[in-house]
Amino acid sequence: MSRGPTRSSGGVIGDIHVFLQNVNKNYAHVDYVLEALKDNFDILFFQELLWRTIRQTVSTTSEEGDDIVGAPKHPDWLYMVRPPTNGQNPYVIAYVHRHLAVLCPSMWRDIIDHCDLFVLSLFMPCGTVNLLNVYSDNAHMVINLLAWEINQLPTFIYMGGDFNCHSEVWNLSCASHPLVAQHLLELASDIRLEWAQPSNPGLTHIPHNLDLAGSVIDLIFTAPSVSVSDLPRLDLNQHGPLDHVPISTLLLLSEIDIQVSHMVILREFPEESGFLIDLATGLRSLDVGNLSSSDQIEAAASVVAEVFSSVWNAHVKEIIVMGHSQSWWTDECSDAIARYWESHVPDDWKATLSL
Repeated sequence: MSRGPTRSSGGVIGDIHVFLQNVNKNYAHVDYVLEALKDNFDILFFQELLWRTIRQTVSTTSEEGDDIVGAPKHPDWLYMVRPPTNGQNPYVIAYVHRHLAVLCPSMWRDIIDHCDLFVLSLFMPCGTVNLLNVYSDNAHMVINLLAWEINQLPTFIYMGGDFNCHSEVWNLSCASHPLVAQHLLELASDIRLEWAQPSNPGLTHIPHNLDLAGSVIDLIFTAPSVSVSDLPRLDLNQHGPLDHVPISTLLLLSEIDIQVSHMVILREFPEESGFLIDLATGLRSLDVGNLSSSDQIEAAASVVAEVFSSVWNAHVKEIIVMGHSQSWWTDECSDAIARYWESHVPDDWKATLSL
């Protein structure tokens, strides 16, 4: 692969290479990958990183100094991680190559804030693209969290990670498709993604203990429009000493239809009046009974919440928010603005404004 992302003649970044691996708390391997892949990849997503003391700093209370903890750093990579919060160390991290600094890479904790999730946003001329780095434990806590928060999530162009989720869909040697796997597929569909089978399919978790069976639990989800030639690939050359096989993915930003969707009930529309009428009817029909104990209050609150949820789902509708708000925007407008981003010629900008 060539140095840096592919750019158009006008300098617009057209694709990015993403490398993903569960590093199993191996500090030395992360340090190696940062140097080895600095000329090949644009984004590195790691799960199960090691959060350890890397040096000491001057302290007013200790002769040895205060510990500075963190993960490996490298001058070519922007180090992006959710800081430890309430005693919980982060399990996911992103390294973004400095040549992507022009896209203002940002970590969004206000979208969803969890030590096992990392939302990375890049700001393109045609809109914002979001990528999601995931670690889900054996209890499937993060899969369930994402499914619960699905209406709050933006559209993504990529979701990848160690999902610890077995299914016959991505592993033919698995004889079942559990409910949590179906939930994963459904939430991916809700954020406009689908599971992308690697072009060289194989096991992604190969335990060092030969008595244990290998599995496919490291998964990539991309936009349905991804062509066969750009499917993820198991990167066996960068496996290292770990038991998780890394996965590399080429994302063609120029071919992605960037859309942001929200679930809303529009004001002064029939859906709003229907929502209010059904909500009032549902609340009036409740018989919460005695509220003398905390358990009874909790049960009543759950019933009220269920009424709100069911009425909301009955009247809500999805709206697509584009990079432009005018209803008159056409393909001709899109072509004109694309020509300007390619050329940066003032006349092309004037032509766009004249439409």
